[in-house]
Amino acid sequence: MARERRAPDSPLPTEQTRSQETLERLLTAAELVLRDEGPDGATLRAIADRAGLSVGIVYRRFPDKDTVLRAVYMRFFERSAAANATALRDPRLSAMPAGPLARRLIDGAAAGYRTHRRLLRALFMYARNHDDPEFQRRAELVNAAAFDGVAKLFESRTREIHHPDPAAAIVFGLRAVGAVLQDCILFDPSGARDTERMLIEVTRMFLNYLGVASESRVL
Repeated sequence: MARERRAPDSPLPTEQTRSQETLERLLTAAELVLRDEGPDGATLRAIADRAGLSVGIVYRRFPDKDTVLRAVYMRFFERSAAANATALRDPRLSAMPAGPLARRLIDGAAAGYRTHRRLLRALFMYARNHDDPEFQRRAELVNAAAFDGVAKLFESRTREIHHPDPAAAIVFGLRAVGAVLQDCILFDPSGARDTERMLIEVTRMFLNYLGVASESRVL
């Protein structure tokens, strides 16, 4: 019988509950090291030390450092996508006009970036510098999931949007917002000191691009 093919960012198989707990312990330790030391400092030795385990145990689960970091990346963003999906089901969001909805969601995204600033910066740097197209494809898919739920909320408000192609504008506009938040919060050495002004302007940019009428905005 042919062996099941394992994804490059998957750890080696485990069978026991204790082994699964060890795996989670290693991934959590790797996440902390990545946050504190960046991709270059996230060595298997550093991860093992943070987890309080031997390097040999790390090698039983992961063949190399890159596999660990792939697994950390996918775990973090899969969990984030699940949490976002739950938050977007809040009925209060469904009742909001496009303007207040945009400000609420952009504020929430910025808060998440500030909370996980160092880890997100390390994860994005790792993904940007990775040369494996399969990993890039999987990373794009898991990141796109975060946009899908938000896009659907705005697609249900197309009567408020006066862009000639609302569906395309929503996707492009959300990507632009994400790029600004990443640049200003994650990669700006100042950490976006005037965050409130930045959030006002990026919300205005998004709503202007969509063609949302001024009376439905909250800025």
